[in-house]
Parts: sequence; structure tokens; C-alpha cells
Amino acid sequence: MTALESTVPMPVPAGDPFQGPPPAPPQEGRPPKTPTSSALRWALVAGLVLGLGIGGVSFWLTIKPYAPLEATLTGLGLLGMGLAFGAGTALILALVKKLRWQTILVITAATVFCLTAFMAAPLIVGLLIGSVSTIYLAVMLFSGRYKPLHPVKKVLRVGLLLLCLTLMLGTGVVAFTPGPKLSEADRPDRAQLALPYGLPIEQLAPLADPSQMGSYRHSVIYYASPKQRIDPYPGQERLDAPTADVTAFVDGWSGIRRSSYGFGPDKVPLNAEVWLPEGVGPFPLALIVHGNHEAGDRSDGGYAYLGEWLASRGIIAASVDENFLNSSTIYDLLVFASLREENDARAVVLLEHLNQWYRWNSQQSHRFFGKVDFDKIALIGHSRGGEAVAIAAAFAKLDYYPDNGAVQFDYPFEVNTVVAIAPVDRQYDPAGLETPLAGVNYLVIHGGNDMDVSSFMGANMYHRVDVAESGSKAEVWIEHANHGQFNSSWGAADLSGLSGLALNGRLLMPMADQQQAAKVLIGAFLESTLSGQSAYNGLFRDFAYGTDWLPRARYVINYADSNLELLNDFAAGIDLRQSSSGLVSHTGQGFETWTQVELPGKSTNSNRVLQLTWGNTEAKPVFETSFAEGVVTVGDRLYISLTSAKDDLSFQIKLTDAEGHTATVSIKEFGGVATPISAPVFKLPLSLLIGDREPILQLVCIPTDRFPGLGGEIVTMEWIMDPPTTGLATLYVDDLRIARTLTTGPTEPETAN
Repeated sequence: MTALESTVPMPVPAGDPFQGPPPAPPQEGRPPKTPTSSALRWALVAGLVLGLGIGGVSFWLTIKPYAPLEATLTGLGLLGMGLAFGAGTALILALVKKLRWQTILVITAATVFCLTAFMAAPLIVGLLIGSVSTIYLAVMLFSGRYKPLHPVKKVLRVGLLLLCLTLMLGTGVVAFTPGPKLSEADRPDRAQLALPYGLPIEQLAPLADPSQMGSYRHSVIYYASPKQRIDPYPGQERLDAPTADVTAFVDGWSGIRRSSYGFGPDKVPLNAEVWLPEGVGPFPLALIVHGNHEAGDRSDGGYAYLGEWLASRGIIAASVDENFLNSSTIYDLLVFASLREENDARAVVLLEHLNQWYRWNSQQSHRFFGKVDFDKIALIGHSRGGEAVAIAAAFAKLDYYPDNGAVQFDYPFEVNTVVAIAPVDRQYDPAGLETPLAGVNYLVIHGGNDMDVSSFMGANMYHRVDVAESGSKAEVWIEHANHGQFNSSWGAADLSGLSGLALNGRLLMPMADQQQAAKVLIGAFLESTLSGQSAYNGLFRDFAYGTDWLPRARYVINYADSNLELLNDFAAGIDLRQSSSGLVSHTGQGFETWTQVELPGKSTNSNRVLQLTWGNTEAKPVFETSFAEGVVTVGDRLYISLTSAKDDLSFQIKLTDAEGHTATVSIKEFGGVATPISAPVFKLPLSLLIGDREPILQLVCIPTDRFPGLGGEIVTMEWIMDPPTTGLATLYVDDLRIARTLTTGPTEPETAN
């Protein structure tokens, strides 16, 4: 055979059984389907279907309060976003297919992201990615392309499929299964609540339940500004009110917001629902204002339970409409044109309401003539409204707007009492500074299971309130209470739409109980600040006063007033020995750490406290406080705010008088040190990855007459630290105060815990 013959193939007859049929000629047009393209098509379909489903649910949850045209436009936008997200997921899969080994990295990162994310939206992302990826990989694995793969690649593909299945099923289970339910065993009974105080309930001053309905009959009246496209009170007669100009206090008022409401920031309305007690008056006045919520789902009606109750007790109540300042999927163009820095505008709207009441109060022909006692004004705010009421009280004392002196204030009244319900803090800073407040009574209450404002942010404002000259302040943390149930319209869902799927809402107390707690606390505070019934202050020093009134839960309470002289706030400066008053000094021995820090929490905390950290050492650490001459005598009561970073923390208190006599009593005799209470907001496993505790300061009273054998002047107080059972113990200390006279009625409780 020649070389030429060896290189030329022999012709094969058509249909030769050994060679097979000749290949088909290439066809023009669509390329043939491959396993890869089929998998991508399935992934694309899955992404579009799931994206459509997510967009549809979001559409239904978001737009149902709105008018048909606005709802349709927003719904189309949400559906489009869902479809785009689904298609984008499929395209990402196509990309990682070309990158091959990067697929494992991308899916693993998505899994970690979904398991550690703070909000629930990533659960939906994980469900979508997991579902689409599972379909894509399943088509690839069970096609003919899987068999010729190298064994290592086979194992990797199967492992990746299992990972995607785990992602899909895991996020689905977390999103759509309920969390553990609050049981009766989780709620302490009356006897358990009274245990820490060492004071028989029968010995407490007899007080009436402040949450009960009073004897006043009342009528419901509405007032509103004219020419609003969205009627705030359909079918209701209303009194006419003017508009207010808040242009200087808010940015980002979109064109669609203006066209939908029929006004801009230069003419915002003054709308309110009023519960007016029958009688001549004058009565105290309480304005109630909501926080941020979907603007189309009105929030102001959710405080009717407060309005009716306050009016029955002889207080005019008005629930103010500020829904036009709330976020809106529609008016904010799917959050691309949101209002900015509007919390000072919320405050100014409140002050303009009070200004109008001031005018009406002096107009003889008006229905509200002579009805209001302007020495007894209370502002009650919830969420962003909780910050707004503090800003309003501060602005009422000013002549000029802190951010622009060209804007003048002229309010002929001051606010007596501020009540903040689960407030935010520092969403507005006047002139870049924290909002200060002085000479105002301040109460803040916060739910331990708040899933919106998840950290006790109102505690920052509490510690900024100065009551040295006048006033009182209290902060109360309530176990099993959430954010929304203080408003009947908001309810148990603290996060709107699909975000609520990650929340553990079954650990909440019933709404009726939560609102009962609010009425007890607000009622007691207003009885003290507006009606002069100072005995009710006892509730905020020892809530054993209210065990018959309060729902079964644990409460952490802190309190101060102008009768409790501040000896040290533990924020005086870099010299740890010195105090803010100059009346006491401190030394510490044997501690791992003795310093001043910001009290740690779930969010930024501006309150500086003393931190003492120690371990199990042979010599017990000692923290000593020396009092200046004549500051403390036997019979005085020392008050101190304490909390810890772990359980089972204790210490002994040793007092020494001027004659050298000493006496020692355990801190547990006065209620002990508050420990952070577990309040899981999210379902498992998110609750394991996200902190469910934060230290909350608890007021403790140390009566010097409980130390036997002492007399005359007290010169030193030593805290001798008990060794921790495990690890290190950390104690946080704030606001050492002294009471030289009784201020809460015939019998003052000894502790609050």
C-alpha cells in the first residue's frame, strides 16, 4: 500500500451497519437543544413563576388600603420587580455555569447570607435561589451529560444539589412555619412578681387602678383642614382648622405625593379625632401621635382605646393625623423618592395643633372655648412619634429653629409631660446634637419583643432628660410586648409584607394585655404629673404597687425625679475617682476592668455608665464610694441603677458611719441586680445568630436604716463582689442618687425590680 492510499479514506456505502447513518446536514435557524439549555430554560421559568408569586403577594399586602388606580400602578411595579428578580436569578445561574467551579462559591455564599441576615427578605431570596438552583441542577444531573463526568465532578454536582435543596427547604421552613407559642408557664403569677421586693403588698399605700375608666362622659369631635383629596374622616362632621407650613422641616416631597393628597409641605392639614369630656373644664389636654407606617393604612385611629379612657378620666385627648408624613410604596415611588429628615416636621405639626388649641381656647364662640388648662399639656407619641413628642417639647422652649435661625418659633405655652411609646432616637439631631430636654416629665415604655425598634432606644432620651430643677422621669421595659400592639390598627405584625415571615409573633402577650400595661403606666404617670397624685410615683420605684393592675410579665423599671439628688452619673470625665456632683469619690481594687463605657445594647447607646468586671479570684474585688461630710446620714435612702451582662451576679454592701461602726447587707435583700431577659424576636435559626438580650438598667433602693448598728453620718459605702460561678462577671452602674425625704406617699417601697 502506498502512502497516498493510506491517507485517503475508503468510501462507505450508505446505511453501512458498522458506520451508522450519515450525519444530518446542518440546519439553519434555532440551534439544537442541549441539557444545558434545557436546564437554563427550566431555571428561567422557575425564576419567573416564583418572582411573580413574590411580587403578587407583596402587591396584595402593600396596596390593599389604596385607591384602585394608585393600587394598580404600584402593583404593576411590584410584579415587574418580582419578574425581574426571578429572571435575574436565572441569568446568574447561566453565568456561574460558564464559570463552573464558582457555582459552589456563589450558592454557598447565598446560603450563609440567608442564614445570617437580619431581616426576612433574604429568606425569600434564599427560597427563590434554592428553588431555581435545584431545578437547574436536577435537570443537569439527570440528563445524559452527567454520566461521562469525572467522579469528582459527579460528587460535587450531587453535593451542590443537596446544598440547594437544603437552602430551599430550610428557608421555606423558617419562613412558613410558626415559632414557639407563649405559654401560661412563661408568664409569672402575682406572687412571683412580688417576691423580689421583700415588702408585703398589703403594706403598700392604697391606690386606685389608674387604668380603669373614669366617671366622665365624653363626646367624639373631629376637626380637619379643608380641600384635602383624601378625606381623613369620611362621613363625619368636623370643625374647620387651618393648615401649617413645614417646608423648612422636611425634604423629598414627591410630585405624586402632592398630587395624591392635594397639598405640599407648605399647606399640611391639621386633622385630629378628639375625645372631649363633658363639663365646664378646664381640662388637661393630651395629644397622641402615631409613628411611621404605610401611609395608605391610616394609623391615627389605632389609639381610640387611649382616647376614650383618657376622656373618661377628665383629660381631653386628640389623636393627631400625620399619615401624610409616613412612608408610602406609592407616594414614594417604590421608595425611590422618600421623605427625608421629617421627624422635626412631625414635631412642628404637633406644636401647630397646640397653637390652634390655644387660639380656640380663647375664642368665646368656639366649642373648645375655655376647655383646656394650658399648664397641663401632655404629648404621647409612638415609634417615630415617640421621638417627635420629645422634639416638640424641646422646640416649645425655643425662639428659633436650631438648624436655621431664620425660622422663628413663637409658642405661648410649654409642654408639661412627654410619654414616648417604643420611640426611635436621633433620627433628627438639632444642629447635629442630641435632643436635650429639661424641666419636663418624661415616661418611656418599650416592649422586650419589639420587632421594629428592636433596641430600647428611648433609654437614650431618658438619660438626657434633666430633672434636677423640676419634673420626673421613668423608663419601663415590658416582657412579651411588641411594637405594633400599642396601636390597635398595627397589631402583632411589626414588619410589613413578607418581612414578617421571619418574626416569632407567637411569643407576644395578647393585645388587650399590652394595651392594659400601657394604660396602667401612662395612667399612673399622668395622675402624678397632671393631677398631682405623687403617690403613683411609687409604681415606678417598685412595680409591686401595680401587681393587681399590670398583666403577668416581667418589668424592668428605672426612675428619677427632682427630689432624688444626683450624686454621680458616672460620666464626669476621664478621672474615674471624681463625680459629677463633687459630693462623692470612688476607688476600685481587684477588678479586671474598672472604667466608663457606653451601655451596650442592640443598637448605638449614648448613655455612659460605670463598668466593673471581675473573675473568681482569691481576694474579692471592692468598689468603694466615699461621701463628703454631711451628705448621707442614717435614714436617708440611696438609689442606684444597676444591670449586668450575665446571670447570678451579686455583691455585699458594707456601710461605715463616722464612728467607725460597720454593717453589711447583700444587694439581694434590696431586689438584686437585673439580668438581661431573653426576648427572642426571630424564629430559629435566626434567633441563635441575632442577639435576643440587652442590658436594661433597673432602679434599686438602699435604705440606710436597714443596716443595723449604725448611727449618724455615713462616710463610706463598699461593694464587696461575690465571685461569679463561671467566667467573668460584668456589672453596669448608673445614676447614684439620694433621697433625704419621702416623696411617694405614706409608704415608700424599698426597691424596684
